[in-house]
Amino acid sequence: MLEWEQIMSSIEIRVGANVWFEGALWQVDEVTGRGVRIRKGATMREVGVGAFSEAAVINTEELPAESEDPLGILITALTDKQLAKLKAMEEPLLSLLQAEAEGGEASARALYAETARKLGISERTLWRRMAAYKTSGIAGLADSRTMQKYDSRVDPRWDAACVQVLDAAVYASTPTRDAVIRRVNAEVARVHGEGVVPAPGKTAAYRRLNELAKGRHSFGSGRGRRSVAERPEGVYGRLNPSYPGEYVLLDTTPLDVFAMEPVTGRWVPTELTVAIDLFSRCILGLRLSPVSTKSGDVANVLFQVVRPPAGDDAGDGFPYHGVPKNVLVPGGEEALDRGCVPSTVVVDHGKQYVSDHVIGACARLGINVQPAIPHKPTDKPAVERFFRTLRESFLQHLPAYKGPDVYSRGKDIEDQAYLLVTEMEQLIREWVGTVYHGTKHSSLQLPDLPGMFFSPAELFDIGRARTGVLRLPARPELAYEFLQVHWRTIQHYGV
Repeated sequence: MLEWEQIMSSIEIRVGANVWFEGALWQVDEVTGRGVRIRKGATMREVGVGAFSEAAVINTEELPAESEDPLGILITALTDKQLAKLKAMEEPLLSLLQAEAEGGEASARALYAETARKLGISERTLWRRMAAYKTSGIAGLADSRTMQKYDSRVDPRWDAACVQVLDAAVYASTPTRDAVIRRVNAEVARVHGEGVVPAPGKTAAYRRLNELAKGRHSFGSGRGRRSVAERPEGVYGRLNPSYPGEYVLLDTTPLDVFAMEPVTGRWVPTELTVAIDLFSRCILGLRLSPVSTKSGDVANVLFQVVRPPAGDDAGDGFPYHGVPKNVLVPGGEEALDRGCVPSTVVVDHGKQYVSDHVIGACARLGINVQPAIPHKPTDKPAVERFFRTLRESFLQHLPAYKGPDVYSRGKDIEDQAYLLVTEMEQLIREWVGTVYHGTKHSSLQLPDLPGMFFSPAELFDIGRARTGVLRLPARPELAYEFLQVHWRTIQHYGV
């Protein structure tokens, strides 16, 4: 327990005292004029008094061992089920403590045997629980079984082979657990020899495999498995916009709805290209394309972003943010499939004939084109979240909705009612202007107004009022430079 000096408002640092400093247990080796010298094994450190008083926890006896968690952290790490189990273990101990307080330890000794018999444990176990409870409270009752922390008894060489097999299966089709265990046993026998490494039993092998595969999606979605394997190492960064129009995210996604092409009458999949403002989450432009996205579709969305509204038109619920300062486009191989690459847009057959045209127009308007890092969704999380909101809040209520994957697809989707591509784009525009822009988002907050949530339209108004700056094209016709150019000849029958 804590000494009385430690319970008071001041403590004394003595040579030999144990301290909990920067997540490890140290021992005070010397108190110098400039600070405190502490030691952990063969490691010595000298810490200034200021840093030591801010980060060190002083406790001469009851600090946890170096491999254990502090008691406060241990309690917060418990689930509701684990905490309920500890409270059930605490109830008989409270009764014993009350009996000791009323009649002394000698009179309560007989109750220990009776209580242990009722609980189905030995009297020695009950005494051990009581000693831990007196020392650390309810946290002292938590053991490895309660915390579900077990030391693995599986040979480390089997674990290494299992991790190797899981790594090799990242880009393969999803296997079964039984197949992975068989491959691991075969790999262990090939590397170390037959019978050299003891193989775990069936139950132990399945349990250990689940522990090693946790977070990998090894037996789930192949797309999720590849995403986890390809994500960058280190801490994720993010863009922090300070006003509307500073960052505009541009991306394309296939929609989970079939539509009909008005000219050919074909059932076709559709792709949606959107431009979203990172500060307000307002949609600045969108384009629905049949089958796949073309360069003209991307240029059309940029044209919608830059073009000021005509007259007093408010844009049908699409607030005009002005000429953006930065446009963030997908990067890497993913962009080739979606119709644009860093600093350019392309057509399906790969000719980048529009790239100089569009990038030149961006340069004349002062727009920086910034490519997103491949396999890093944190570069454009707002647009990815919008696609999910669109599917869950709107697309699934449309006819010909096919679901996010083939496992979710209904029967005879093509026989249901349908929408033309143009009709579906108009419905999406109406939903964005009337519903999405007016719905409060939990992620749209301001640091000086904690606890308040705003809609994209409200945050746009707040950002515009605070900055008071609107970037417009120097000449209205500059916006038309984003439109795709088609050369035609004049013949005797016309153009």
